[in-house]
Amino acid sequence: MWSFSVSVYKHLLYLILFSCISSAVAAQNQSESVYRFLTINPDARSAGLGGSHAAMINPTSAQFVINPAFLNRSETDRVYLSYLNHLGDIRYGTANYARELPGFGNVSASLRYLSYGALTRFDEMGNDLGSASANDLALTVGFGTSLTNQLSYGLSITGIHSSLIGYRSSAVSFSGGLLYNLEGRETSIGAYLNNAGAQITTYNGLSESLPLNLALGIAHRLQYIPVRLHFTLKNLNNWPLEYADDETIPSFFDALPRHITGGAEFLFGERVSARIGFDPWLNNQTRTGKRIDGAGFSFGFAIHLNTIDIDFSRTSFSDMGSVVQLGIGLKL
Repeated sequence: MWSFSVSVYKHLLYLILFSCISSAVAAQNQSESVYRFLTINPDARSAGLGGSHAAMINPTSAQFVINPAFLNRSETDRVYLSYLNHLGDIRYGTANYARELPGFGNVSASLRYLSYGALTRFDEMGNDLGSASANDLALTVGFGTSLTNQLSYGLSITGIHSSLIGYRSSAVSFSGGLLYNLEGRETSIGAYLNNAGAQITTYNGLSESLPLNLALGIAHRLQYIPVRLHFTLKNLNNWPLEYADDETIPSFFDALPRHITGGAEFLFGERVSARIGFDPWLNNQTRTGKRIDGAGFSFGFAIHLNTIDIDFSRTSFSDMGSVVQLGIGLKL
């Protein structure tokens, strides 16, 4: 009976992931997609490591919106809250809760909300039409379980609603992921596909694509040094990931660094950790080119207490400023 159940799970998972990857092949450039708030890091740990990594060691349920397979390796009965002070008046917050369902796996729900702050409307003649508001909302539910002692998988579904100065749009998306943990080692290999879906209602009658992202990554703790290294290839569905100033299509090796996100986590015992990360794509899009600056670099730290975890991160956007993200995890 158990072997039959495993077989059914495997075939179902492969079918879903195959369908998602088939959709990814036909995806548009991510810069042309809507609901870009879905690409913002959902927690300070991910942000401090440079971005949404496909593999994590000891992931938290807050990261299941990145790779749903993380849920199977996450601690349950925890609430995670995150707040991001973005550029300008933009504010971004998340709330997450996870619990175990015996015999089924771990389930979680996550709410992501973004506000664009105070806006003013003008007509084509420049006349002030008064204040306006704009915000985005996403509710994600998902589950994660195991196929074997080493291999986990997860699936999630997200309902999306966006209101931009009187225009409204909604969508539904699906995400799936795998996570393989090497036996007897702190090494994980992961893959995910995020935001495979479509709009239900559009802003102005024109359908637009969602920010699809196919990623593959690895996380590994060094044997003699308390450091975890993270390496992820993202946006594999969008090759070669052209820059705005590209005059020709880049070669494979020129495009490869654009897909890389890297980070390191330094462990100071069980209570304190520090993080650094780098995103070459963000560096290219925000650097001034006039000097060496910190564009695309991030750092952070975490403090783990008995019933509460505190996470902090800071990411540089060069002359545009930096964004700070704070997260709190509470054990219930």
